[in-house]
Amino acid sequence: MARATPLPTTAVWPFSETDDYQFKFVGEGAANFVFEIIVSPADGARCSFLKGEIPHAPGSVRDPLTSSLGKLLRVPKAGTEAHSYEELQEYWETVVAPLFELEDLVQQQLVKFENDNVISRLNGALQDETETRRTDFEGQTVAATEYGLLVEDMRQKNPDDLTLEFKPKWLAQSPNAPPSATRCRNCAREAFKRHSKHPSKRKPNAVIPCPLDYLSPSPSSLTHPLTPHTPPTTHPSQHARLSTWLQTNTLLPRLRAVQLANDTLGPLGVDHGGAGAAQLQLAMTLRDCACFVRVPADEGAEVEAKLADLDKKNWVSKLGYWQGMERRLVEGGYYEGGEVPRVGTGCVLERGEGAGVREGEDAKDVGED
Repeated sequence: MARATPLPTTAVWPFSETDDYQFKFVGEGAANFVFEIIVSPADGARCSFLKGEIPHAPGSVRDPLTSSLGKLLRVPKAGTEAHSYEELQEYWETVVAPLFELEDLVQQQLVKFENDNVISRLNGALQDETETRRTDFEGQTVAATEYGLLVEDMRQKNPDDLTLEFKPKWLAQSPNAPPSATRCRNCAREAFKRHSKHPSKRKPNAVIPCPLDYLSPSPSSLTHPLTPHTPPTTHPSQHARLSTWLQTNTLLPRLRAVQLANDTLGPLGVDHGGAGAAQLQLAMTLRDCACFVRVPADEGAEVEAKLADLDKKNWVSKLGYWQGMERRLVEGGYYEGGEVPRVGTGCVLERGEGAGVREGEDAKDVGED
């Protein structure tokens, strides 16, 4: 049977078993590892591979993006039930990437390993990191896989660069929220999580960052949402430029627009027969992404901000969870602050500021691209 869509763009791993290269562990999540690839500067061809272009999807009119810093290698963990990397990359190229400008996304490319030596080296690198890894991840290893993902590196280019990562989450209210809601979907869920904890483990004075603040038209609220994510800097102008970026960027309004355009029913409006499932799947992918921001110390250099972790969600296995959570929030009164004892949040709606979304792209514009 012919495939409905082309295979994703694939590079071939350029190293042989005897080549001199190393892996350095960078980080991990529930389903993936990320490594830095270290190559001798004298190895010009392979340095060019790691610093070169990540091609665009076949048939696309997008220009290739060159990363001057290089690429990181992402690989799957053994024992996870996520989509294959081939499926993830095909979805990213054909469904996600066309929604955004090229410069708005952390670029990625599928890479095929020619032998098992790569996996052995990766697991060897993990053994050297036993003291730095999270205790709940100990013992997890790289899956025996043919494919990895080369991803654009959004870490510091220079030692004085200010870099941060945050999750924008739900930038608009859930379609299933009651009309009388005084909390956005994210703050309602955070209130539920805090209320569900044993009283001794609650932090009554902890502030729950509200995603709606990222799009607030009020400059006074723009220093709040990213404060927990922002490291100190010896260049005060970087914080000011970060605030300016928050007030003027088009990336987060665009993300909000595509979230809205792809979820008009909410989890409770989708049935297991599949009606609305593809749209909800995309919307939940867009709500679970990360945003990487890099503010150079050079005041003349532009702030860079890109979205990553836009992985295809398995709606078949996740729909029950999404619907169950939505029912708890609605029926438990968490959208309206009806839980007892009541949990305070920093929600824009709870503060009485209304939706407060600054002007930008609206959902109606998405289908016109």
